[in-house]
Amino acid sequence: MGALIRTFDWASTPVGAPETWPQSLRLAVRLMLNSQHPMFIWWGPELIQFYNDGYRQTMGAEMHPAALGAKGRESWADIWPIIGPQIEHVMAGKGATWNENQMVPIRRHGGVQEVWWTYGYSPIDLEGGVGGVLVVCTDVTEQHRQTEELANSNSRMAQLFEEAPGFIATVRGPDHVFELANAAYRKLIGGRDVIGKSLLEALPEVEDQGFNSLLDKVYCTGQPYIGRRIPVTFDDTDAGTVRSLFLDFVYQPIRERDGTISGIFVEGQDVTEHVNTEKQLALINRELQHRVKNMLAMVGAMANQTLRSSAGTDELAAFHARLQALATAQDALTGRADAGGELGDVIKLALAPHTPPDNRIEFAGPPVKLGSKQAVLIALAFHELATNAIKYGALSNDAGRVNVAWSFDPEADGMFHLFWRESGGPSVRPPSTHGFGSRLIKGVVAGELGGEVDLKFEPEGLHVAVSAPKASLIVTCDNT
Repeated sequence: MGALIRTFDWASTPVGAPETWPQSLRLAVRLMLNSQHPMFIWWGPELIQFYNDGYRQTMGAEMHPAALGAKGRESWADIWPIIGPQIEHVMAGKGATWNENQMVPIRRHGGVQEVWWTYGYSPIDLEGGVGGVLVVCTDVTEQHRQTEELANSNSRMAQLFEEAPGFIATVRGPDHVFELANAAYRKLIGGRDVIGKSLLEALPEVEDQGFNSLLDKVYCTGQPYIGRRIPVTFDDTDAGTVRSLFLDFVYQPIRERDGTISGIFVEGQDVTEHVNTEKQLALINRELQHRVKNMLAMVGAMANQTLRSSAGTDELAAFHARLQALATAQDALTGRADAGGELGDVIKLALAPHTPPDNRIEFAGPPVKLGSKQAVLIALAFHELATNAIKYGALSNDAGRVNVAWSFDPEADGMFHLFWRESGGPSVRPPSTHGFGSRLIKGVVAGELGGEVDLKFEPEGLHVAVSAPKASLIVTCDNT
């Protein structure tokens, strides 16, 4: 810009030839040209324009080089309502002006662009008055956009924080002074205004419940605390009542850049309804278990009275053992909140009364979820298999073993497979008749699972293989 200003025909402008310029204008132009910072000069009543390379870089072809030596009001007619009063203020001798992050649109790059500036207008003295205006400016458009994006992001985060379904709060300092609390937290504590108050000042009733001590420990050690189903009571001062709740929550230390702990982030859920529901279900399950036991006891008594004269002791014992196996399976199922069972647990529970102390029954297989009906049938089937093994098979001596295994290979046939394999017992021969166990396994179990059962009476021991679609065992809802 120095060369362009030196070769410009200033004599054709109201400023006149450079050798006629006043000393203050010469100094201002020299200062401007020696600076890399964007600078601009308006001079005289017509506001004739000068600018340096720094300012030229903010201009488009629409303004440069036409603006050099031109009149200010003509060059900036579209934004004169913004800058005109400020220029007149300085030219009138009323002092300098300063604007930060001011949007002043300019014509460049093929259109009018919204540009944010931080700039100052300063007077250039002339014989006791003001001869012109020196402009020092910075295009802060990118910083403005980044600030707006950050503000929008913070606003969105604040909205998410406020509307989060879980309760959230932050406390600062060793006294745990509330800094933030969202709507869920305010609802949790009965709508009390806690911001700026310490925990014990805002919620004095929690002092004897251990929460202040927990916060102290997290603040001092930097170790987070996770609480599950923690009971808490809050005073409802307006109603004069006390609310008892159960909470899941975490106390997470807030660390500064230097590693020091400045506060604690609190986040959690009110799980009171879940806890109460679980308690009610447990009560119902206990009552159901009691009633089923009583029913089975009545069935056993009735069978004993009815069959006493027509059945032998062994048959009655077997019948009672089956009832006991059914009761045991029912005990396990009613003790679960999901009313189902895990296959391995069901099998082990059914075999527990028959398992030798030397671990001669081996188990192997992945976790498999059973519906309640399937669990009861499998428990009864394995009770029958164990009873048969004790009487005639691998568990009738001291050397026999039983291997129980199950598998599921979706890459192969997509079927579930369950095996019972006896070995080391007395030599086995196929029976001449089928007893209750065989009928239960081949008929009821196979039919209920929608699969096939293969019983092989090998010389080394009984082998049972069950194949069924996995969907018939793994259920998400059992309405039976």
